Amino acid sequence: MIIYGCDFSGAKNPEGKIFVASGRLDGDSLTVEEVSSCEDRLDLYYLIRNSRAPWGVDFPFSIPEYYLGQQYDSSWDKFIQGAYEDSREQFKQRFGQIHSGKNSRDLRVTDIAVDAKSPVSSTPIAMHAMLYGARRLLHNLQGEAAVYPFQPYRAEVPRLYEIYPGHGWKALKLKSSAPDVLRDLSASFKAQVDSGFEVTISPAAAAAAVDARGQANLHARDAVMACIQMAYCLRQYKLESNEEECRPAFASQEEWEMRMLEGLVVRMFP
Repeated sequence: MIIYGCDFSGAKNPEGKIFVASGRLDGDSLTVEEVSSCEDRLDLYYLIRNSRAPWGVDFPFSIPEYYLGQQYDSSWDKFIQGAYEDSREQFKQRFGQIHSGKNSRDLRVTDIAVDAKSPVSSTPIAMHAMLYGARRLLHNLQGEAAVYPFQPYRAEVPRLYEIYPGHGWKALKLKSSAPDVLRDLSASFKAQVDSGFEVTISPAAAAAAVDARGQANLHARDAVMACIQMAYCLRQYKLESNEEECRPAFASQEEWEMRMLEGLVVRMFP
C-alpha cells in the first residue's frame, strides 16, 4: 500500500513550504521512498485528488467546539461549506487575538491530547492562517476524498487523516533538527514505539530532506514523520478496516465523543 505524509503551509506564499513524503507499507515494514515539494496548494490538491491512498496531513480539520457553535451552528459541514464566505482577514477577525491557545476554550480536546497549539490562535504562530488554507482545500475535495473521522471510509477515493508530526518526534524522543535524525529514526522507533515495526528511509528521501545549503529541511522531515505516523497507525489501529467503527486505542473517550465536531488527531500511542 502507498502511504502519503504532508507538511502543509497556510502561508500566503507557500512556495518551498509544502512537502509530501510517499512510502510503501508492506505488512510490518514501511519504506519512505520519496520526498518532494509543492510550489502551490493547487499542486497538493492535484496530488491528493489523483490518488487512491491514505494521506496523513498536518493541518487542523476543525476548530474548538466553542467557536464551531458560536460561528457555524455546531456543524462541521457548515464550517467546511463556508470556506469562501470570508477573506483571509475577515476569517482572522472571527476569532480575535488569541495567543498560543493556552485557554482550554481555544483548544480542541484532541489538541490538548497532543500538546498542539490552538487552530484559531494568531500568535506566536498564525495557526488561523494555516486553518484558512486548509479549510479551502477540504472544501474543494468534497466528494473526491473521505475525511476522517467526519466521513466514512471509501476505498475508491483518497482518505485524509489529521496528523501532528511534532507529537511523532516527541514519541520517538528525537529532534527533527538533529543532523542525523533520519539515520537514527529506525532504532528510536523500535525502542520507543514498536520493536516489531520496521522503518526504512531511502537514500533519495533522506537527500530530499536537506536544503541546497546542506541544512536540515524541517518541512520535508515533518512530511516524512507524517508518512511514518500514518503508516503505523493504519497498521496498528486498523483505521481502514471494514469492521464497525470503534474508538482507536490512542484516543480518549472524550476525544471520541467530540470527533464529529472537533476531529481527531491520529497518532502513535507508545
